[in-house]
Amino acid sequence: MSKQQTSYIVLQCYGNDAIFHECTFALLTLSQLYKPEELAHIQIWIYTDRPEWFLSFRDCWLPITLKKINEQVIKTWKGEIDFVHRVKIEVLRDLLQTKAGNILYLDTDVVFLRRIDTLLDAVGQGKIFMHVMEGVVSDEGNPIMKKLCFYLREQKTIQLSGKPLYENAMWNAGVLGFDTQYHALLDDILFFTDMVYPEFPKHIVEQFAFSLYFQRTTDIHAAAPYILHYWNVKELRILLASFFEHFKNKTWDDLVACSKLIQVHVLMQEKISYLQNRGTFGKLSKSDWEPVIPDWNLMVQQL
Repeated sequence: MSKQQTSYIVLQCYGNDAIFHECTFALLTLSQLYKPEELAHIQIWIYTDRPEWFLSFRDCWLPITLKKINEQVIKTWKGEIDFVHRVKIEVLRDLLQTKAGNILYLDTDVVFLRRIDTLLDAVGQGKIFMHVMEGVVSDEGNPIMKKLCFYLREQKTIQLSGKPLYENAMWNAGVLGFDTQYHALLDDILFFTDMVYPEFPKHIVEQFAFSLYFQRTTDIHAAAPYILHYWNVKELRILLASFFEHFKNKTWDDLVACSKLIQVHVLMQEKISYLQNRGTFGKLSKSDWEPVIPDWNLMVQQL
């Protein structure tokens, strides 16, 4: 990693306890991979309405800066369109007013799979990352993509040169990696979001805005080999709530060690297997999968 270029890991964490559990778990998985001295050129910025949550981990050695935001700031950043995912764009615009370097934005529902030095080096060289490519919009690979494709074919609000909007790829925006040289793109992304969301009020508008303007600038690379975004396993919050309650009196290093007991990829496979194998009644009743809460004391013996 470049010694001259500071890297900023950015998260927004506000609202209910489940979000704070996710965010803390993400930080624990980062701590599994690094020693304190290896993070000398990384700053972790957390935009939060409850900084006291993170301050309660008194022995946490991560280089965290807490940016306090309140309900009024969040409301303002949601904009006149009242769009929760608009806040992400404003968080990044706010940070980039005073910072220059490598940006790695993360949703809270992520885990670090491997060290990110190579990724950050690539960002410093001008490469752009998003979590994973989900398909070309015109392929209409799922119902929401089909609706977006129809809208983009019919809409007259925004016309950009080059290939039609619906022929662009959709990337998952749970992870964003880019150098601050691209800061002006955030204005375009915000403009697109504000224009399109009132006409097409779906959660993927912000994600498509990032996908659109990033890939019009350069090739997008997948961050998935480094970071897992488990957006489709919200049930993990049940397990995390149990984890943080059981280990609430542990030190940060103890929490780092114990967090290895939570294997998200295994839980993802368990959910897939459950949904594939539930019987006809289960499918008709849309029965839900939930992770089994383990005996944590017994699990710790495995460490």
